[in-house]
Amino acid sequence: MSLYINALPVSEQDYAEAMQTRVEPYLASIGQEGFFKSFDGNEIHYEKYLIPDAEGSVVISHGFTESAEKFREMSFNFLTMKFNVFAIDHRGHGRSYRKYPDQPQLVCIDRFETYVKDLYAFVQNVVKPEAAEKPLYLYAHSMGGAIAAQFLQTYPGVFDKAVLSAPMIQAQMPLSPSLAAAIMQVFTVFGQGDKHVFAHGPYNPDATYENSHDTSKARFDYYHEKRNNEPLLQTNMASNRWVRESAKVVKKNLDPARCKNITCPLLLCQPETDTSVISEKENEFVSLLPNGKLVQFPNSRHEIFMSVDGTMLMYLQTIEKFLKGEE
Repeated sequence: MSLYINALPVSEQDYAEAMQTRVEPYLASIGQEGFFKSFDGNEIHYEKYLIPDAEGSVVISHGFTESAEKFREMSFNFLTMKFNVFAIDHRGHGRSYRKYPDQPQLVCIDRFETYVKDLYAFVQNVVKPEAAEKPLYLYAHSMGGAIAAQFLQTYPGVFDKAVLSAPMIQAQMPLSPSLAAAIMQVFTVFGQGDKHVFAHGPYNPDATYENSHDTSKARFDYYHEKRNNEPLLQTNMASNRWVRESAKVVKKNLDPARCKNITCPLLLCQPETDTSVISEKENEFVSLLPNGKLVQFPNSRHEIFMSVDGTMLMYLQTIEKFLKGEE
């Protein structure tokens, strides 16, 4: 396979104009969006972008409070690499099923395994019929990385390779995962499981780049304006039950026996600075894999895909070389 990322497809200079006049119109011209019924009958939203000369397909699994729409630039980047793209809105996010549709800022989940089952249904019902016999890859960020880790542990052999970007192997929390899970279980027992955690407030339309997970102000500003204009993108608060479930994933993510099931090559992309997940737990996770590799990226925070141009180019080139086996 040839490598195509020799320069950034989209740069910070005139970023908004490039996204609005070149990237978004191109994606709209070749893309489709739709819904599929997941294992429990609830409808999950997705975007797909197919090109005639694709050398494989990439499935995108987004992070907490995000959506497929946040990854439009990354979708464009993967298309530039000559990959089809399939991007899911995890339930409780974007345009997918919500337990409380009148509270779009709140993320609720009964069991973390539900995300994994949704992703499996997405791959089986939407992705595989279009992906043909060409390589199938998984790209996942943060919460989506925890979903990916447990998917790969549970369904080995589905993906040929996986890229996990700042995955939520263990989230940064003021308490230990076991204590956090226990406290949130008490809230759940007393009927408060679907109430938002005390530390989370409503969506802030005046959020600033300086306090974000990004090192590119242009990339932050572009998506933040989108969020301000679309309530379904303003998801911002975790329920007590979601925190319970995110705390419980740590044990499974770092289970040596489960990690041995991840037989496909896996690249973990780690930011230089991360205040959302614990980097040391990512290191431990990679050490448990039969075929894992970790690369750290300078000048990056939690959202490496929203970094300054120099870091973005390194990031994309590293991913493309890994997926195409040309390192």
